[in-house]
Amino acid sequence: MTETHACPKCGGEMAPGSLRDRGQYGGPSPYVWSPADDDPFPLAKRPSKRLDIALQRCRQCGYLELYAAAPGE
Repeated sequence: MTETHACPKCGGEMAPGSLRDRGQYGGPSPYVWSPADDDPFPLAKRPSKRLDIALQRCRQCGYLELYAAAPGE
């Protein structure tokens, strides 16, 4: 999810970003969305139901929105 949109709280511009641990240096967000019925320890070479998380922050009021990005986004 790279497109921006208006903040649902104040109408300001939303800016894309990501969640990071303070100790992490670069790279994508270490967090993923996982459905409730997902195996906590998925096996290699098996399709995963997990989705990367996209984050947007309002430049005006600071409101955050998280999205489970569709596969391939």
